[in-house]
Amino acid sequence: MKTKDQVSALLGVCIIPQVIAEIKGFYDNQEETTIREFYKSGLFDKLQNPATGLWHLSSKTLAQIFFAEVKEQIMEFPEEQS
Repeated sequence: MKTKDQVSALLGVCIIPQVIAEIKGFYDNQEETTIREFYKSGLFDKLQNPATGLWHLSSKTLAQIFFAEVKEQIMEFPEEQS
């Protein structure tokens, strides 16, 4: 399992910029609004927790989870494949 510091670094450098790029169109390409809404989301809250393991999901999958949370107020995570 990754530590909180490792996950924070991974989020800041690799994951969050890619997710922001995936969801930016939803907010009419307004980057500031997109970033603010993503950081307010329940997904971001769970993504920060290393125990959830969400950091290993693709940016497309994370964007789909974000859209479901925003549009339908549900947050479902894919089951891990073995």
